[in-house]
Amino acid sequence: MGNERTHSRYISPVAQSAAAHAAQHYFDSVVSTLADLVEFRTVAKDGVANTDHPEFIRLKTFLARTAKQLGLDFEDHGAAVVMGFGQSDDRLGLLTHADVRPANHAAWAGDPFHLDTQSEPGRLIGRGVEDDKGPLAAALYSIKAFSDQKLPGKRRVELIISLTEESDWTPFRRFLDVWKPPDLNIALDAFYPVVSGERGTGAIHVTFPAQAPPKTPYGKPSLTSVNGGNFLSQIPAEAEALIAGANTDRIPTLFQELEDSPEGSFEFEIVGDSTRILAKGIAAHSSTPWEGRNAITQLAGVLGKYCWPPTTAGTLIRFINDLIGTSHYGEHFGNVAYSHNFMGPLTLALTTLRNIDDGSIVAGINIRRPVGRSGKTVEETIRKTLDEWQHKNQTPVSYTLEIGEPYHLQSAPHIPVLLDIFRLYSGRPANGPISIGGGTQARLLPNGINFGPAMPDEPYTGHSEHEFMTAERLELNLKMYTAMLVELAASNS
Repeated sequence: MGNERTHSRYISPVAQSAAAHAAQHYFDSVVSTLADLVEFRTVAKDGVANTDHPEFIRLKTFLARTAKQLGLDFEDHGAAVVMGFGQSDDRLGLLTHADVRPANHAAWAGDPFHLDTQSEPGRLIGRGVEDDKGPLAAALYSIKAFSDQKLPGKRRVELIISLTEESDWTPFRRFLDVWKPPDLNIALDAFYPVVSGERGTGAIHVTFPAQAPPKTPYGKPSLTSVNGGNFLSQIPAEAEALIAGANTDRIPTLFQELEDSPEGSFEFEIVGDSTRILAKGIAAHSSTPWEGRNAITQLAGVLGKYCWPPTTAGTLIRFINDLIGTSHYGEHFGNVAYSHNFMGPLTLALTTLRNIDDGSIVAGINIRRPVGRSGKTVEETIRKTLDEWQHKNQTPVSYTLEIGEPYHLQSAPHIPVLLDIFRLYSGRPANGPISIGGGTQARLLPNGINFGPAMPDEPYTGHSEHEFMTAERLELNLKMYTAMLVELAASNS
């Protein structure tokens, strides 16, 4: 599959031959292994370390068995496993991860933890297919195809499989404290052609305290709850509000707005004297919020056209419309918005609302910042904006901030080779590395960059409730990874 050109003056015939060998002999094995990997429900669980989680323990057993079958050595380091081929002191690292984000089963057409190869011809559907079990399966067989060539090696190849990329990076950092990584590293966890920049990922959690029920005229509708979202790094596909004392007769304008809204899909349900409104959006990775449709902010936008009594939920709706709106770039959040010529704009997305037992509501905001301003400046701007909003509205809230550091690798010796491989096999131009909004563990490794698996002009489906990769792209990944190993790990390539 694919539309690669027939020759390249940059990529050796040996590399091209090995890539063709991989596709011909191992693509079916890649799909089969991916199906096995998807079956492992490797989702972090509160209060249980991934190393103690039964699904991760089962996964390690599977990986150890697979390594033996492919002729690779295997090391279990707790938070990561390492599979290796070759004996050279000089090493090349391939970084993937085997943990995945949670899946909202109700939003999937089938079982997210069973690889669906039938319902949408040409697509492989399941949790982790793009992020990051598909690349892991392709990497395994690219190493096998490379080993089949019996080329003299200049670098040992080490496949590093993180087990905590989607949750807590602390265990992986501790692993790197005691295990010396290779000097040259390629993560398979982002986009093509080459990713050398990642915005810094942060979070703002704003808690709106419980407010006493307002003294409102009899029968006046009031917002009693608003919630939505699954996790911080996913644009929410659903949000709901509960309105006490509401029906189409009491606030007809609001319901007409919801029915006529061109920006979202809304459903109504009468629950006693209350009305439940469900907003439907489109899930996406929060690093690319424009690829989704945020159900929370769309619901808030319509609800904000009505003057609600000062309940906790009513105050929250005012906050959302004042400071966030439906923008992706923080233009309403004080002066926090800015952009960088390589890394692009800061993004700010409201992704979770949690109703707490004490009556409070916690809003989770995902923020991703480029270089160009210090973390201290961004934090001060956020604090100033939140404090001014509280003062203006005479509404106390509490908040916590986490401001991540952006990553920008100016140059690395393997970048030109990877760009040439991408140009050859994709048939697309590649003027140089790109930057992304997502954060990967490539930044923790020496000379860490990303090479795929997603194409730069296609929607990224990782973290969504319709995660997939086409069979064509998975095979293209297998070819490019194999050519990469020949070019970077074999002598006289």
